[in-house]
Amino acid sequence: MTRSQLKMLPLNLVALISLMAWSAAASTPSHSSSSETSTPSASPSADVELICHTDNPAECYPKIFQATDEFQVVHDDQDLPLGLHVRLNVYTGKKEAKINVPDENDVALEGLPVDSSVVIVERDQSGQGGEASDQVRLSPNAPPYDPAGKIKTPESAKSDEGSAFYKSLAILKKGLDVDGALEMLEDISHDIYYGLKIAEDYETVRELFCLAASESSSAAGDAHTSLTRARLAALTLSSAVQNNPKALAEIERHWTTKLSSSLCRSDSTEPLGTTTFVLLAPSLSSPSSSSSSSASATADTDPALTKARISLLSGLLRSPILRRDFLASGGPSHLLRILIARNRQPEWLLAQRSAAFLLLDNFLDPDMGATMGEWPTQAQLPKEECAAREDKQQGKDGEEGECLDWHVEQLRSRHAAIDHWSHELWSKLAKYRKAEAAGQARTDTVREKTDL
Repeated sequence: MTRSQLKMLPLNLVALISLMAWSAAASTPSHSSSSETSTPSASPSADVELICHTDNPAECYPKIFQATDEFQVVHDDQDLPLGLHVRLNVYTGKKEAKINVPDENDVALEGLPVDSSVVIVERDQSGQGGEASDQVRLSPNAPPYDPAGKIKTPESAKSDEGSAFYKSLAILKKGLDVDGALEMLEDISHDIYYGLKIAEDYETVRELFCLAASESSSAAGDAHTSLTRARLAALTLSSAVQNNPKALAEIERHWTTKLSSSLCRSDSTEPLGTTTFVLLAPSLSSPSSSSSSSASATADTDPALTKARISLLSGLLRSPILRRDFLASGGPSHLLRILIARNRQPEWLLAQRSAAFLLLDNFLDPDMGATMGEWPTQAQLPKEECAAREDKQQGKDGEEGECLDWHVEQLRSRHAAIDHWSHELWSKLAKYRKAEAAGQARTDTVREKTDL
């Protein structure tokens, strides 16, 4: 009977951890002059310089890392103030930092041996049936692994800000000062704590989804109000789930229990499971006009709202369940209608770019976490038939996928600049088709050998 052997190294674990934290803090780069190095960097003001790698404001972060009492991921291009507690997360490989608290006890180490620097656990060489086992026996007192980490209540939640937040939740659900409540929630939803609190409240989530998927009124004043509310609601949900896996898990839980089948109005016939994805894009006829402006913008043609909805989808599609329903409702066809729209408004061009990268990141680019093989799946029509359909404007909603390859090739040919998103989309789609054909060839070969 074999047992795991523990080899204990002589250096004290607590001393090593403290030494590592001190070394990381001491090696943190500082941009202060030599005369100021003795004074810790002050916390940045609200008006901080941001780093933005995309068009989505929710994905921006401060140039100078703003520490809290909880460990947060430090981006490679962020500057770290002096005196923080810095560590390397061995699970993710990312650098994390928080406010340093002297003599702080790490609760994650409670119950674990602390009389050595490293504990090496040898794998059990014989499993059941005499086969080698890859499992490592953990200490019974080891804390459960939580990839999202613990989200503590910030001090601001106990002040006027927290009071205003919960008041806004109540106002939104009661339908009172909706506009004021939406502005407050959209502004605070970027915070990981408040984003989670928004996602946990089913009534709030349902109201935000209904507003985000709502169509505008025919009256000019009401149309503007509806568009603004829809955009703020979409941005609030988008910010709540971006880089917040616990909030996304709450949305997913609501979706599978009752949210997807919920009706926004008593006279409505379409549940949220349909309207959330169908109302994403304009109709075929709306955006094809070359007009650069419209006196009466609607939810179908407003680029700012469309871009906000795409941002929301970018966060929701990280959930396999929501991605499955998105595909089942023909979501990619709606996005393709955005891509082929010949509207030259600058804001509309940004919405097209966002739609293209949503498809790339979720379905065509494995380096960005895409799940390959889920889309595209439709058989493609001959190029001649696709061109004739385009000339005669015979295409119907939902049929764009049959000419996906032709549409993407046409987009690439219309944009000479190699850095235009259409070139990357065409390249990834071509690579996907090549892999798809190779996989089919292998399947046919196996089938032939089986028949023989």
